[in-house]
Amino acid sequence: MPTRSQQRDHTEAAIIEAGLQLLAEGGAEALTIRGLARKLVLVPSALYRYVRDRDDLLNLLLAHAHADLIATVQTAHDAVPRDDLRGRWRAFAHSLRSWSLGHRHEWLLIQSSAISGPGPRLPDTYGLHVLLLRLGADAEAAGRVPIRGERHGSAIPGLAAMLALAEVTASEQTVLAGLAAWHLLDGALYAELLQLAGRDLLDADAFFEAMIDETERLVFSPDPA
Repeated sequence: MPTRSQQRDHTEAAIIEAGLQLLAEGGAEALTIRGLARKLVLVPSALYRYVRDRDDLLNLLLAHAHADLIATVQTAHDAVPRDDLRGRWRAFAHSLRSWSLGHRHEWLLIQSSAISGPGPRLPDTYGLHVLLLRLGADAEAAGRVPIRGERHGSAIPGLAAMLALAEVTASEQTVLAGLAAWHLLDGALYAELLQLAGRDLLDADAFFEAMIDETERLVFSPDPA
């Protein structure tokens, strides 16, 4: 007989599956407690111990989507040998795109929640930050330090806390280069998934591959002699 904890896990998994089906069928507007109850063939009151309202449901789906994204990218990255710096970066980039294309509705939910203001909040992405900080630290240790631009003062006041979280040492220019490269990849995904550049303007596969090439110039300096 399943324990109470096992029963809760089973019910939450069913809620997430049904919620993702609603999301795919009708977008975020379809995510309601009544709609979820109909999907699970339950009365709404039976769900209140798990999700009290629509915000609870959105937060549950957001947490699931982020955990799945981070696990997918981490698995792809960790499958590459540690000394293959470019391979690790390319694994990060390709798995980021692959997950986004394969989970378009969850991707859109994440993006819309990030800019929607009050209500469900986007879960933190520290899992991906830590991955990239460790990659940057390994790049520095191999002598691959990006060239610093002309700046006055720090652009990342919270850098020390970020590095402590990742348990690594890295310069600000390395961290900035990694963040800039990540933002460029995200921009390419926005252009592709939201068709910001139009259907016929870009070859999505070739464009993303070109963006990976360009981001490598940011993340890694030339090979040391």
